[in-house]
Amino acid sequence: MVWALVLGWWQSNDYEPSKLDLGLYLVALPLALVGGYLLLRGFIDHLKSPTMSVPPQAPSLRDDDPLALAAAKSEAAERSFAIGVIDGFVVTSVGASVDEVLTAVEEGKRPEPSSRLTDESGFPVFLAEVPDLDVDAMRELVQLGELSSHDSIMRSFSLLERLLETLSERLPDILERAGDAIALRAVWIVPAAWKNKDFQVMKAWLQAGLSSLPEKLRPEISMVPATGELEALRVLDEINLRINRDPSSQELTLLLGAVSDVDEQGVAQRAGNNRLFTSEHQQRQIPGEGGFAMLLASKALIARLQLSDCVLISRVSMGARDKPVDSGGRVSGKLINQLTTGLLDVTGVEHSTIKTAVLDTDHRANNLTEALEGLGAGFEHLDPIKDCPAVGASVGDLSPIGGLVALACAKAKVLATESPVLCISNQHHLGRAVILALPIPIEADINTGSI
Repeated sequence: MVWALVLGWWQSNDYEPSKLDLGLYLVALPLALVGGYLLLRGFIDHLKSPTMSVPPQAPSLRDDDPLALAAAKSEAAERSFAIGVIDGFVVTSVGASVDEVLTAVEEGKRPEPSSRLTDESGFPVFLAEVPDLDVDAMRELVQLGELSSHDSIMRSFSLLERLLETLSERLPDILERAGDAIALRAVWIVPAAWKNKDFQVMKAWLQAGLSSLPEKLRPEISMVPATGELEALRVLDEINLRINRDPSSQELTLLLGAVSDVDEQGVAQRAGNNRLFTSEHQQRQIPGEGGFAMLLASKALIARLQLSDCVLISRVSMGARDKPVDSGGRVSGKLINQLTTGLLDVTGVEHSTIKTAVLDTDHRANNLTEALEGLGAGFEHLDPIKDCPAVGASVGDLSPIGGLVALACAKAKVLATESPVLCISNQHHLGRAVILALPIPIEADINTGSI
């Protein structure tokens, strides 16, 4: 074809090729065609062939962002931060101490029908109610203005008053050991429904409750509304970060909170949202009331004050389910398992060293199944009944502080077993969290907040 085109051009131009021209075209043109074909074929084969791996180059010693590596190291270090729990106090429907709560859970004590509230069908409502709570005396003795008209708030204040009485027996000794160098901070977790209330009045009430402290040690008070256990536990995690980011921290933090949901309004709201336990719907929640208080400090401060019976708690490993555990289908503990596995990887704690898992789970079968399945094969050595106390089954729903009440119980279990304890929160319809509580090593490096 090419030769026909060439000859046609010659004829059209009356060109008479010489022998040299003919020899050139007979030799050069075929070579050019063959060479072009080979080049084209090689290019096509190259496109079809798999990409060959390129030997990795040695990393450059120069970093365009000199803070990048430092930030990565900082984030890795912060994942292993730990904070010390000096003491933990609780008040619930089954007892005014951690030991009483754990004993009630072990004995299978459950909330009972109320003698004063009924549901829509006229049956007594099951409540986890703290007995002998003198709310009227609180109204008479304390001027709280508009807050006095809310039964749930006044009952919560009465619960906190009991905690402050217990705390006043422990706190002065710690402050005396610390001297003037210590800084006291109070963080008060309140239900989200309180966010429009007068926090200044609440702060003044708490300051009055701590009036036995020297004036220079009166705490700075922060009020934090929380909608669920995950938000409350995130407050604890932020305290962990703040204290450990300051190696010279001499801060003692009082974390506390109380909730009461056993009044007519609270019961009606749960019934309207289809969340109230009844004889016909037993896989719903039982309203409860209770409170907690925890004293937190760095390992270095605990060592300096020579405090005993303290434990460490890890960062909070938290996440959210895609859908509620009772939305139908197979109950999966996958998220809890992922959170637990990640936490143990960061802390380097072996499954076999953990003898107890404390849950804030209540009586609902799906939530208990989720928590136990979430522990996974690595915890087959745990007895689901003996070694996995479900605190919520005895104290009812204490949202948003249920996970922190369970953590106070976990602290006691660490001291009793002298081994690490997992604390799992899965009361919320979506939020899930796991914390590790463990003994303080005898030869711990007091200059770091890492586990």
